[in-house]
Amino acid sequence: MRLAVTGGGTGGHIYPALEVARLAQERGSEIVYLGSLRGQEGEICRQKGILFQGFPSEPLYSLKTPRGWRSATALLRATVQAKAALRSAQPDVVFSTGGYSAAPVMAAARSLGIPYTIHEANSVPGRSNLMFAGKAAAFTCTFFATVKSHPTAIRTGQPIRRELRSAVTERTDKGNSIVVLGGSQGSAFLNEAAPAASSFLSPAVHFIHAAGRGNFESVVAKVRVGENYQIVPYLETEQIVEAYLTSSVAVARSGGTVAEFAMFGLPSVLIPLPTSADDHQRENAKELVAFGGATLLDQSDATPERVAEALDGWLSDAPRRVKAQAALQAWDVPNATEQIVDILYRAAAREPIQPS
Repeated sequence: MRLAVTGGGTGGHIYPALEVARLAQERGSEIVYLGSLRGQEGEICRQKGILFQGFPSEPLYSLKTPRGWRSATALLRATVQAKAALRSAQPDVVFSTGGYSAAPVMAAARSLGIPYTIHEANSVPGRSNLMFAGKAAAFTCTFFATVKSHPTAIRTGQPIRRELRSAVTERTDKGNSIVVLGGSQGSAFLNEAAPAASSFLSPAVHFIHAAGRGNFESVVAKVRVGENYQIVPYLETEQIVEAYLTSSVAVARSGGTVAEFAMFGLPSVLIPLPTSADDHQRENAKELVAFGGATLLDQSDATPERVAEALDGWLSDAPRRVKAQAALQAWDVPNATEQIVDILYRAAAREPIQPS
């Protein structure tokens, strides 16, 4: 099978796409990654040795502004280039995880009659995924909420890096360790709220806080924390595995990372980004809250005292954490990547794919 993969702008689109590409490649598929020159995907593909071709696509802004017209022009130019790339690569199928860099590739695939499948990692589908879902050979997703609102969606679960998936074992939960994650770029709100909340908790509680590479120096300079509060720029794979296996609870936004929490059975206090598109982060959090896997705090209410109270609610209740771990891991789908690759082979063969 010849597979073209797309999706990007941010790691939340790129890493699931690369995980699917890796498994397809191991099964003998030829892979090309098509994405934006503006996003992170080109560099990540180069690091992983995956053939990459980029286009000048960028987020589509309001056409009432000069910036919007420039982005629309870039989108049209990228679609023309994506068509040429697909004609050259002659893929049997295209796989997309969405994001602005995927739109030109999906538009090109649709116009050329190449089957494509889409994966949605959030509960509320993104704009580019919704634009093309109607003609997709399959529309897979991570959240049950997506299936409820889009009955043609197939819940496969989330493709998660194998390095993390293979490291899942019994957690060493001592009831006194918290991991704070704001994504690869960090979260300005969490970088202030979490250290402030720590002052309302026992000094014996240990924090490991990933502040973001761009924010690390400024956070360390202005935040006064005790010896049990460790701030790092970013958690590499081995470090994040250790944090997941030893922490009692996580503090985070509620993007695609919540699927990793579920895989490790790690309960969380989720503070959704209030400006996320269609409030999808809040909807993500609500699904975990519904089965007892997380606590949801709106940012407007997430004072240091409220954050500390929510954390203490988990730290002081071991049976609650045990119950949450079981529910989270029941929600997780361990063979998500395999399911998606199987669907891609069926789409490439132009077999009909129906929701089960």
